[in-house]
Amino acid sequence: MGYSHGISWNEKLIEKTLIGIVEKNKLKTFPTHKQMNEITGSMALTNAVSRHGGTRYWANKLGLEIKPCESKLGEDYEFKCMEFIKHLGYRCEKMPVRYPYDLLVENNIKVDVKCGNLYKGAAGEYYTFNLEKKKPTCDLFVCFCLNNDRVEKVFVIPSCELSGKTQLSVGKIKSTYDKYIEEWDYLHLYDVFYDSLRKGC
Repeated sequence: MGYSHGISWNEKLIEKTLIGIVEKNKLKTFPTHKQMNEITGSMALTNAVSRHGGTRYWANKLGLEIKPCESKLGEDYEFKCMEFIKHLGYRCEKMPVRYPYDLLVENNIKVDVKCGNLYKGAAGEYYTFNLEKKKPTCDLFVCFCLNNDRVEKVFVIPSCELSGKTQLSVGKIKSTYDKYIEEWDYLHLYDVFYDSLRKGC
């Protein structure tokens, strides 16, 4: 199978290409980004997968498990985020797998943790995150920007800012979302808000 770098990706083409990769290479799990890049010779397919629903969406669509190492990466950062939030003085618990959000802070604030790898495209270098749902089920997104497993920056973004999006891309050097870098104060704002609701009941 040949792979063109300049094609226009849509869901039908992504599905056909992924199925071809899985069948030709006799894969038992959903292909990792590294496998897709090596097989196709570019990052075009991985970028398309990220823009159109993300790894979990396509793995579920094709009925394939995600390779344990990729699932573990996301879970590792959920624990890292949980420990950091506890260090800030908040109670925090990790929710079960397949829960609509990842962490629950002070028994009220719902947090989704995302990891985004660095990509290089025509528009420059950027990190991309799969938000998966157009209608968020959390209060805050905590997005870790990774470059070879090194955290380069962390965004703390209110979910209302990303409503309607299934994909978040932020530039490595500059982004309109930079105002949300390390904005952990949102935990306090939400905590005060939920506390005021309890007192009003």
